[in-house]
Amino acid sequence: MASVRCVEAGMEYSSPNGFTVPGTGATNIPVQANYIRNLIEGADLVMSHILHFYHLAALDYINTDSSMLSGVAPWGNGKDNTSDMVSNPTADVLVGHYVQALNIRRKAHEFAAHMSGKQPCQPCFTPGGVTNAVITTTLTGNLMTLLGDNTSLAASNSGTNIRSFIKYVYIPDVKTVAAAFSSQLLYTGTETDAGSGCARYLAYGSFPDSSGVPYLSSGFLDATAANTGSWAVSAFDQSKITESVKYSKYDDSCEGLHPSAGSTQPSPNKSGAYSWIKAPRYNGHSAEVGPLARVLVNAWSAVKGNTGTQDWLNAVVNFLGSVGLNTNHIPYLRSVLGRHAARAIECDVIADKMVHWIDALQTTSVTGETYRHREIPRTGSGYGLTEAPRGALGHWITIEGKKIANYQCVVPTTWNARPRDVNEEVGPIEKALEGIQLPNDTESASARVKVGRIVRSFDPCIACAVHIVYPDKNKVVKFELPTLPSK
Repeated sequence: MASVRCVEAGMEYSSPNGFTVPGTGATNIPVQANYIRNLIEGADLVMSHILHFYHLAALDYINTDSSMLSGVAPWGNGKDNTSDMVSNPTADVLVGHYVQALNIRRKAHEFAAHMSGKQPCQPCFTPGGVTNAVITTTLTGNLMTLLGDNTSLAASNSGTNIRSFIKYVYIPDVKTVAAAFSSQLLYTGTETDAGSGCARYLAYGSFPDSSGVPYLSSGFLDATAANTGSWAVSAFDQSKITESVKYSKYDDSCEGLHPSAGSTQPSPNKSGAYSWIKAPRYNGHSAEVGPLARVLVNAWSAVKGNTGTQDWLNAVVNFLGSVGLNTNHIPYLRSVLGRHAARAIECDVIADKMVHWIDALQTTSVTGETYRHREIPRTGSGYGLTEAPRGALGHWITIEGKKIANYQCVVPTTWNARPRDVNEEVGPIEKALEGIQLPNDTESASARVKVGRIVRSFDPCIACAVHIVYPDKNKVVKFELPTLPSK
C-alpha cells in the first residue's frame, strides 16, 4: 500500500501526509476504492497477528513434550522446552488453538481474496484506486459471514468466524500466557529480561476514512521518562527521518540522508560495520515501530485528550482491566508481553472496525467507481505511508522524464533491527536485549528461548529489511519455467 500511495503522490493525486485523499475530484481516489483498500489491509493485519502469536511465537511458551505433540517432530523434540513453559492441561488447549488458528488465517485470506482476486500478494491495488468491479450485496454478505456480524459473536462460533475467534480464543490465550510469564516478561520498571526496548514509539497511521483521516493515528511518543506525567505524543513529521550508516555496510556518503534523497551504495568490507540494515532515526533517535507503537501512540494520545483515538484507549483499558490492571499500568506494556497484548488489542479493534467499512461499501456501491486515471507526469516526487502489520512502512519516489529517478523504502524491520548509529545509539531490538541474564550455558535451551522470546516479540523480517543482488549480473536469481502443454 505504501508503494501505491507513493506513486500516487508522484503522479500528483492529492496526497498530503502520505495518504491519498478519497473523494470525487480529479486528484482523489474513489471513496469506494479507499474502503476496499482498508478491508484488504485489515484482513491482512488480522491474519498476520494471528499467524505471529500462534505459529511464530506461541511455541516459545508451550512445553510441547508435555502436550499432544510429544514425540512429534519438529515440535516435540525434547530440545527447546524449558521448565518455565506452560504444561498440560493448558498446553493441549493452546496446541488445539494453534491448529484452529490455521483455519482462521485461511478465512482472513478468503475474506480479502473476495475483493483482491487472491491472497497473499494481492494484485488489485493500483495508483488511482483498485482494479475491482462494483461491490454487490451478495459479496458483502459473504464478507460479513467470514468476519462475523454482531449477532454471531459467541465462543461457539470461534471456529466459524474471525471476530469470534479473536474475542473468545486469541485474546484469552494471550492473557493465559501473560499470567504465566508476567513476572519475567512484563515491564514494571526494574526487570532486565522484559525486553522493554528503546521506549520511543513511532506510528505513521493507517486506514484513512472517507476524508483521508487515518483511523489509526500517526504520532511519536517518547516514553523514556520514569514519570508518565512527562510523556507526550507529538505530531509525526516525515522530514525528521534520517538514516545513519556508520555501522551499516554502506558507503559513508549515505550517512544522515532523508529517504527522499537516500542513497544505497554497498561497502561490504567497511571497517566496523556489522549489519546490512541501515539505522533510521526519528528526530535524531531510534524508535520502535509496530503494534505496540501504534497502540501506545493512539491510547496515550487519548489519555492526553485526543477524542479521535478514544477507541484505542478504551480497548487498552478493557484489556488491562480484565487482568486486574488499569490505566496507570499502561507503561507495563513496554515489554515482550506488551507487544503480544498490543497485537491482540489491535486485531480486535480493527476487526470490529471492518464491520463499519463493509457497511460503508454498501452505501457507496451505487457509484460503481473504484479507479480514477491520471497520466504519469514528466517530473514529480512524493512519498506514501502505511502501517504494515509489523509497523511503519514508508516509500519515497522521484520521477524524471516519466521514469523513476530515485526510489527508497524504510521498512518496519529497518527501524526495529537497525544497528548502532553515528551517535552510538542502539536500535530497539539491540536495546531490548541489553542486560538480560543468560544462564552460564549460553547454548542451552533456556538461553535460546529467552533471547528468542524477546526478538520474536518484534516480529522481525530481515528479508524485508535487506535485499541482495549480484551487481555484476544485476539480478537476484534466475527462474526457468517448463513449457506448458498446449490445450
